Amino acid sequence: MKLSLTVEADVINVLALNAGRIAVDIDGIELAALIDVVCDNGYSLRVADEPGKLVVEDPLPPVARVNGIQCSTAHISEADNSLLYTLSHQHEDFGDQEWISYTGSGYLLYLGALSFPVLRLKRLGLSKACRRLVVTLIRRYAAGIVHLDAFGEVLPGFATFDW
Repeated sequence: MKLSLTVEADVINVLALNAGRIAVDIDGIELAALIDVVCDNGYSLRVADEPGKLVVEDPLPPVARVNGIQCSTAHISEADNSLLYTLSHQHEDFGDQEWISYTGSGYLLYLGALSFPVLRLKRLGLSKACRRLVVTLIRRYAAGIVHLDAFGEVLPGFATFDW
């Protein structure tokens, strides 16, 4: 869940809980204004078991959401770029264009479309640096979608290419 709001508060404390829930303690804010913003975003706000604590519930089940990460195309080689461009522009039934999409400034890789997406990337001929990036993003951030974008951020700790 992503909830965006501008708050002027004295202190904000956020605590991660189980099942993707968080506890937020905000001092110095009008509670009615917070409830209005949460409700405007399609979520519900309820009082938790202990007085003074609030819980935000998301009406969507967790399986309806996909984690995604955007990063720079500098993390792929020029050969990877050419290969991804070719794969994303296939015009055949059941091709790789179903999970590799060209965005105009990069590529979207929908990793949940295949059982073993990194093995498929290896068989297609993508570089080890590109595959290592995808594996790390899957393991570290549970990424289901990777957006390789020319305007994306360069992630620290990964190989970059100057092409």
